[in-house]
Amino acid sequence: MQYILPLILIIPLISLLIIQFFNHKDEKAIYWTAALGNIVTMITLTGITVMWLIDTFPTMIYQGPVLYQSKEAEFGINLFMDVYSYIYIFVTTAITAIIIRFSRTYVHRERGYKRYFSNVLFFYLGLLTILLAGNLEILFVGWEILGVTSFFLIGFYRERYLPVKNAIKVVSLYRVADIALLLGIWICHHYFGHSIHFDSLEGMQGGSQDHILNETFYQFMIPSVFLLAAMVKSAQFPFSSWVPRAMEGPTTSSAIFYGSLSIHIGVYLLIRTAPLWEDNIVMHVIIAGIGLITTIVASLIGRVQPSIKVQIGYSSIAQIGIMFIWVSLGWYTLAMVHFAANAFMRAYQLLVSPSILSYRIHDLFYHFEKPVFSQTNKFKDRLYATVYVAGIKEFGLDELMFRYLWSPLKKAGNFFKFMEIRATYTIALPFFFMGLYGVYHQELIPPIVLKYLPEFFAALGMIFVLKAFVERKSALNAWVLIMVNQLFQSLTFGFNDEFDYTQVHIFLSGILISTVVGVYVINKLRRNKENVSLNAFHGHSYQHPRLAFLFVVACLGLAGFPITPTFIGEDQMLGHIHENQFPLLALIVLNIILDGLVIFRIYSRLFLGQHKKGYHEVAYRSS
Repeated sequence: MQYILPLILIIPLISLLIIQFFNHKDEKAIYWTAALGNIVTMITLTGITVMWLIDTFPTMIYQGPVLYQSKEAEFGINLFMDVYSYIYIFVTTAITAIIIRFSRTYVHRERGYKRYFSNVLFFYLGLLTILLAGNLEILFVGWEILGVTSFFLIGFYRERYLPVKNAIKVVSLYRVADIALLLGIWICHHYFGHSIHFDSLEGMQGGSQDHILNETFYQFMIPSVFLLAAMVKSAQFPFSSWVPRAMEGPTTSSAIFYGSLSIHIGVYLLIRTAPLWEDNIVMHVIIAGIGLITTIVASLIGRVQPSIKVQIGYSSIAQIGIMFIWVSLGWYTLAMVHFAANAFMRAYQLLVSPSILSYRIHDLFYHFEKPVFSQTNKFKDRLYATVYVAGIKEFGLDELMFRYLWSPLKKAGNFFKFMEIRATYTIALPFFFMGLYGVYHQELIPPIVLKYLPEFFAALGMIFVLKAFVERKSALNAWVLIMVNQLFQSLTFGFNDEFDYTQVHIFLSGILISTVVGVYVINKLRRNKENVSLNAFHGHSYQHPRLAFLFVVACLGLAGFPITPTFIGEDQMLGHIHENQFPLLALIVLNIILDGLVIFRIYSRLFLGQHKKGYHEVAYRSS
């Protein structure tokens, strides 16, 4: 019976691969490929339902092949299904079926018809990967897929400025959630000494001695990083402001992502990792407090927003806040039932929102009543007006994120703007080769110097990635600076601990290949007389779609996405940072966050936005 679990992942993967052989004008073939894959998945789930009813709902565990194994940890394909994941998977498959059917006509004759369905199926595959994950590493693979597909679907109308700009904003916050989850995996590796499997966590509710958190620091640290990941992904306070920005995509993608499925994944993460915090009463209070504050703030914001999609988005966020409260109380089944009801309702509301909006505009046109304003000095009226204005401005949450998250990084990058690119390379190359020689001959380095070399090379890499973060003149310079930062990160790991250097080679294999591919694409654009600066959005995907696809693959590989061995190497080498090396950990975390932001920005500036060519059709005043 457990062999059905990989089949649930294989079916949408096959559908996704088959779609790539069609032209974007083959709409019927693309639609039926996606629809048939979804139907077969639903039939498979129905078979599981029948078998579960006969066998009284047993937990299903699939132990797949081990992709990589070392003395410290292993990376294996382990799948796991219990009642909670089953409910989420069934709701996901049903809503995906509705969205696929609705999208057949909604994106009809769109230039990105094939691209849209490919992203929806890729999202479906990523969500199923999270829900069927048997360990944290597999869950992180699906988590990364959700972030990437969010970026592409928000920026689906890539010839427009706002969708592209908001896609970058959303993926910037998603990067924080990705790193929080990665930190959770790292801390669990250090504390437990092995990878966390969810089938072993299941017994922790009864007090399994293998995974009890006895130290006070870890009792709060481990649940906190998972809670941070859940808060960002589910748009809980103060990370709620990304949802209106995410609504720039097609209404169908908004319905499946930010109204029904993706935005609830934080609730599922809390349930899945509940054994790590359910004996900690303080964490229960914190989770409930976050949910309560989010429910109040999101309700106040949603009631006064002028856009119907934003209103629905904030309504969904408020309901998820209540689900956080259910989870904090240990009512996991109620939280999943609430999720199913909210997911179907919000998906329906978003799909019919254009019709509702059209009706309301028509109704107001014929039955408009001028509002009556009463000017009073009562405290209640002033308080009402204050809350109203705060709600209109979304309580300043978007400005808060920019001021305290991204603005300091930009200021730090501008501090190193005085460094010329040639001078930067002149500094980087000698330091790298000296460091590389030192890694293999550490006996020649004094112990007092060797002790601080990991932090030194991590800080040096940080300088290069900060410079790439504010680079505007050349995409090639920013791209190479990211690669240089990755090289210095490998030196950091090499000096930090004694381990098999094949892990460094695994880490660098995907980095170097992706760098070469990216350099080829940028130089190809330059040879075609295209602008490759980063001071504007150039929209080169309009004229060079194949180069855009090739560059996307290179970006994913350079960012450590699980399509190259770099993903495994990154996970392995993070495990060699000791639990008392918090300055080094902070530098590495910032490096990884900034790497992803710069990579997405380079791709967006080069290939997204309006394509500026004189021979394109334009609207004249006379039209």
